[in-house]
Amino acid sequence: MFTPDRVRLLFVTCIALFMAMLDNLVLGVALPSIQKDLGATLSDLEWFMNAYTLAFAVLLIPFSVLGDSIGRKQVFLAGVAVFTLGSLLSGVSDSAISLILSRALQGVGGAAIVPLSLTLVNGAFPPEKRAAALGMWSGIAGLGLSIGPLVGGLIMEGAPWQMIFYVNVPIGLIAFVLGLKWLQPSRGIRKPFDPVGIVLLTSGLLGIVFGLERGNSEGWGSTLVVSALAGGFALLALFYLWERKRENPFIRFDLFRRKAYASYVFAGFWMNAGVFGAIFLLTLFLQQAQGNSPLGAGVREMAWTTMTMIAAPLAGLAINRFGNKNVLLAGLAFQTVALAWFAWLISAKGADFSFVQMLAPMMLAGTGMGLSFTPLSHGSLTSVPEDAAGEASGMGNATRELGGVFGIAITGLIFQSGATVTNPEQFADHIVPSLEAGALMMAFALLGVAFFVRTRLKAGANAALSAPPSPAPEGA
Repeated sequence: MFTPDRVRLLFVTCIALFMAMLDNLVLGVALPSIQKDLGATLSDLEWFMNAYTLAFAVLLIPFSVLGDSIGRKQVFLAGVAVFTLGSLLSGVSDSAISLILSRALQGVGGAAIVPLSLTLVNGAFPPEKRAAALGMWSGIAGLGLSIGPLVGGLIMEGAPWQMIFYVNVPIGLIAFVLGLKWLQPSRGIRKPFDPVGIVLLTSGLLGIVFGLERGNSEGWGSTLVVSALAGGFALLALFYLWERKRENPFIRFDLFRRKAYASYVFAGFWMNAGVFGAIFLLTLFLQQAQGNSPLGAGVREMAWTTMTMIAAPLAGLAINRFGNKNVLLAGLAFQTVALAWFAWLISAKGADFSFVQMLAPMMLAGTGMGLSFTPLSHGSLTSVPEDAAGEASGMGNATRELGGVFGIAITGLIFQSGATVTNPEQFADHIVPSLEAGALMMAFALLGVAFFVRTRLKAGANAALSAPPSPAPEGA
């Protein structure tokens, strides 16, 4: 039942979540103004975006485990405070380096907000109501991530770029004050402090994310990128070997022996790889090939984002009737078809066609995204013991974040191959194989769920959450 206490918890966690997800992409449209105002170089512009992503992706898992150990409310509120401070400092930045550092501070806060908001919501609702609650959580997350460019465009129409950051300050203060009052303490398994494991994990993730972020600009064969990727994977391997020796490991790798959980993580990686690589390029297509302003492109993308906002809460209700797997399969199928449809449309018509012709695949993609977010989160949490929810949330979110970075890097690499893009028709020719690659990535996610997750008819029919199944768990 959605009691007053649970409604208040949803309100606090979701406004903080929306704030954190919005700042993934909201800055893009303001970069020209920031460059002029701060005298920033092209490399600085990249770091304004990458500093947030790097800090966010690297710290998702450590903060999730920390929340289980010392308290989810405490870590969540600390994240809100740090994010709000980072936003304020970003707004008052008077140099490129200060803005880069402030954006990294925002990423640190966001890395605590996103996974802890999920585990707080998951723990506050009984199994039969979790799907609906997580549907609302997913809808807010998808909305915040998707409308970033639109919000940025609206702000930049009549305000200085600093307002993109200042709008977070009152939201963050409200979330912090209400969170102190309304959130109840909760935690998972308390783990001993493991500085070696934390350093190995964060350093390894940092190397991989940094290598993926810099691959296209530096060259995939460059010493910097190869060293970063190789070093990152080597450090993660050392982290795995280190944790295997510990009696109480920082991360329970036995969770990946659960076929359903591993499948949801796999699907989350490939879904984000496919969809965010496509969104990145389609946003550029609307502006550079079809001549729309940043605000105009954001308005057109509302066909996508509005459907995501509508479908995600409905997915939570649909899970109770059709089962987690079936709802997720529908969402992934819709997105696969939509990306293939975009590729066919641009291949057939080039850049010279009306937005009306893009409306149907945009709406289909948005619906599919909304139908996928909720069962991915719900399935990953309900396929593990309840006391492992923090770890499951952190690993799932980190993997999806890595998937998004990977997808943008790979589709960008495919797009940039061949002749230099100098006109709309060349842009259209180059974007088609990138969109086809995105559809293929989405198909990987679809197949992973179809073959390795067993269907259950109701969300409440998931296995008893506190007891580990044997020998191999089945999914939601």
